[in-house]
Amino acid sequence: VRNSMGTRPSLFVPEIAFEMLVKRQIGLLRDLCLRVVDLSYDELANTISVTCTRHFERFDNLKIAVMTSGINLLSERLQPTREMVENLLNIEQSYINTNHPEFIYRYRAMSDRLKNNSGSEFEGASVGGICDQRERNDSGKEIDHKLTKREKEEIQMIEELIVQYFTIIRKQLQDSIPKTIMFFMVSFLTKSLSSTLIGELYVEDKFDELLQESEAVTKKRERAAKMLTALNEAQRVLSSLRDMPGV
Repeated sequence: VRNSMGTRPSLFVPEIAFEMLVKRQIGLLRDLCLRVVDLSYDELANTISVTCTRHFERFDNLKIAVMTSGINLLSERLQPTREMVENLLNIEQSYINTNHPEFIYRYRAMSDRLKNNSGSEFEGASVGGICDQRERNDSGKEIDHKLTKREKEEIQMIEELIVQYFTIIRKQLQDSIPKTIMFFMVSFLTKSLSSTLIGELYVEDKFDELLQESEAVTKKRERAAKMLTALNEAQRVLSSLRDMPGV
């Protein structure tokens, strides 16, 4: 009997059903986890755009070049990050660790409660305990069987165990997914952006193009130059009036 349990202790007879339900619940997190990756990518791309606009307002070509290089580098990390998140979910679905310390503690507490309520060993329950309560008669019509008190208690226990295990997995993902995003996207971008920009932009042939001032800055400088000329002329006139006799 012990050898038939494999690498895990047997929880209850319908363990396959328990695993199937838990895996289904974990699968529901897949789209949400990938959505977190996509939102993180959008936020990082927006940060790059805002930073470039703030610091390179004077040089449009340089701003566009830096922004393009940063977003391209970030885009290269999007798919590996999504794949890693997929792997984390696949890992959780591949093996339902019913020997997890938090889970086994909860199970033992509920098992003891069920034993006290029923007066019998829970782990020795018959297959009919949680199995499908519907049979078919000779005509193929389903016949519903009324659940006994023990069967209801066992079903309630399975529901609680599913919620407990799902809560454990959710906590693990809440910790591992932000770390995955930091490692694959944020840290990589922090370490690689400078060298990437130097390699792509620090080219002598591109200096004139990249450092060409934007049209708005040029017009602003022209207006400032005209204003300076007018102020100098006004000062000259005032000075000449002050030097006139009788003034």
